[in-house]
Amino acid sequence: MSKEERSFEEDIKINKFKLDVECEKHPSIFWYWTNKLAQYKNNLLDTEDSLKLITAEVDTNYRENWDETNWGKKTEGSISGKVAADEKVRKAKENYMKCQHEVNILNASVSAMEHKKAMLDNEIKLLIGGFYSAPNAGKSNASVEKGGRVIRDKLNKRK
Repeated sequence: MSKEERSFEEDIKINKFKLDVECEKHPSIFWYWTNKLAQYKNNLLDTEDSLKLITAEVDTNYRENWDETNWGKKTEGSISGKVAADEKVRKAKENYMKCQHEVNILNASVSAMEHKKAMLDNEIKLLIGGFYSAPNAGKSNASVEKGGRVIRDKLNKRK
């Protein structure tokens, strides 16, 4: 997978056994998704401008050529209806809606990346607080160390 073809599902995952690597990678992953959002927002603005331009051109065309058709009385409502039903306008509006959907998805993606950062912070606090350490009540330091090694070995094998 190239750098431009990132997987959101992979980028959002946290490997709690490699928190140092996760923290190192997170800023560049976050930048990638915020940059992609900015690009899609620009694309949305372009498609909005295109929709407005196409709508205006079609509206003008209907107004100028109305008398040459059998469409009935020329009213704002009848012109608006014809413009809204026009194939060019419908395609431009569909394109705009697709772009809006992508921007919404990317907004959610960026929000999820912010939540990932918070979860990384929480995982680090748990690690520092000893949440992942072996219980040591009533055991000597040597047996606690051995138990910790056994647990680490088992966890490493599961990866």
